[in-house]
Amino acid sequence: MTAPTRRWLLSGLSVIAGCAVSLGFEPYNLWWLVPVAVAVFVCVSLASTPKVGLLRGYLFGLGFNIVAFHWVDVLGVLIPLVFAVWLAVWYALIGLIVSLTRKTPAWGLAGAAAWMGAEWISARWPFGGFGWGRLAYTAAGTPIDGLFPVISVTGVSFLIVSAGFLLAWAARRVWAWRTARQAAAQDGAGSRTVVLPAALLLAVLLVSGVGGILARHYDPAPDSRAVAAAVVQGDVPGSGITALGPIYTVENNHLAETIVLAAKVRTGEVPQPDFVVWPENSTATDPNTDQRTQTIINRAVDIVQAPIFVGAITSGPGEDERQTVGLWWTRDGVTATYAKRNLVPFGEWVPFKSVMVKLVPELTYVGAQSVPGTKPGVVDVEAGGEPLRVGVLICFEVAYDSTVDDMLIGDRTTGGAQVVVVQTSNAMFTGTDQMAQQDAITRIRAMETRREILVATTNSLAGLIDSHGRIVYEAHLGTSDAQVFTVPTRTALTPAVRYRGPIDLITILVPSLGAAGVLIGHRTLNHRRILPRSS
Repeated sequence: MTAPTRRWLLSGLSVIAGCAVSLGFEPYNLWWLVPVAVAVFVCVSLASTPKVGLLRGYLFGLGFNIVAFHWVDVLGVLIPLVFAVWLAVWYALIGLIVSLTRKTPAWGLAGAAAWMGAEWISARWPFGGFGWGRLAYTAAGTPIDGLFPVISVTGVSFLIVSAGFLLAWAARRVWAWRTARQAAAQDGAGSRTVVLPAALLLAVLLVSGVGGILARHYDPAPDSRAVAAAVVQGDVPGSGITALGPIYTVENNHLAETIVLAAKVRTGEVPQPDFVVWPENSTATDPNTDQRTQTIINRAVDIVQAPIFVGAITSGPGEDERQTVGLWWTRDGVTATYAKRNLVPFGEWVPFKSVMVKLVPELTYVGAQSVPGTKPGVVDVEAGGEPLRVGVLICFEVAYDSTVDDMLIGDRTTGGAQVVVVQTSNAMFTGTDQMAQQDAITRIRAMETRREILVATTNSLAGLIDSHGRIVYEAHLGTSDAQVFTVPTRTALTPAVRYRGPIDLITILVPSLGAAGVLIGHRTLNHRRILPRSS
């Protein structure tokens, strides 16, 4: 094979490996392919100079992000390219770190630390981050998903990354042994060279799998109280940027399904709910200022005889600004509000708007700039005649660790959530992979926090996920539905939530320090070898 052909082949393998990782995510769920693809990427980086490793890491990132998140094209044809170009930078840095250390024993530790660091920072920066691509989000339904409440999303990502690097190490050892065997006869040491990495890899996988299965039995006791909560999916007539249909369509659809719910209550088919959840964007107008929308919601509250947690977009606080909010609507009006904190860049707001709109005209569809909220997602309300702290995550927020933790812990004046709801309007992404990916992340959050999660959507997958991430009920796509679920209140925090900060630090700092120690030892050993011997 000629040198140019080999270079092109390795670069192509980087792209293929990136695409293969994306297949581990829903709806494909080929989770076993993820560590294999990571190993291929690592081997390619080990065969590259630092400059080329940077490029091949970038190609890996492009392949991964374009395939995994192509659904953002509903925001505009060029938006997936903007996302991919930005997110691929982190994988370029991983390729650079691995290729820089390829001639030392530290490449595995350094590479794993780089990967975990990239996952951490990409979920936070720039523009608030986009953490949708963390490898742990491929692990729902796998032998290790029982570890989520113990070691968190970060810890599970670290296990998957470690498996990939161990596979790469084992593959290199086998390749080196085979090459040496072809060059000369081998003694017993050759077989040991192969058996050692294989045994170590098998041991790590076995321990992780057994640990995951055993940890599934971990389930903190719920509180003594239970509440009845109704979830309404009103359905919408369209998809994409016109999903909500003509004005007042989405409000009337949710009113109609709430009337059906009330009829079920009257006939004894379902219990009387303590509160009702409508999804994000269950109104197309600002209910604080639009009289007709207020009338629709008030009518729904009167009919169902319970507060309704309404998902809406409100105007302000400034000119050409808006907020995505959850409004706790009672017969006395709105008594509590939560404003969404994690906003979709290029979807709900446009960074450097004056410049970006000129470069990508489709971004004008975003409209007014959304303004993030600043308070934890807990509303202190009354439901069923008793005080209740309802935790809320709005759509995109399920992917953000700090938002989830703040909701569960609360602030200085109030405690954390006792019941958790997710309000989402993913009708814009009907027919794309986005719905399945968000559903998987929500299930993983249920596992990690050991909390039941009530999911309200405009047109798909509304229902209940239990504290082990199992789907208890899920509405069908493109239908209207309403169900009442009785769920326990919970306040116990899992180790994953309680110790998330230290876990994040350990998965980055420990391999970093290990790599530094190995590099120092390697350099010292090499220095001693080249020193002239005294006579």
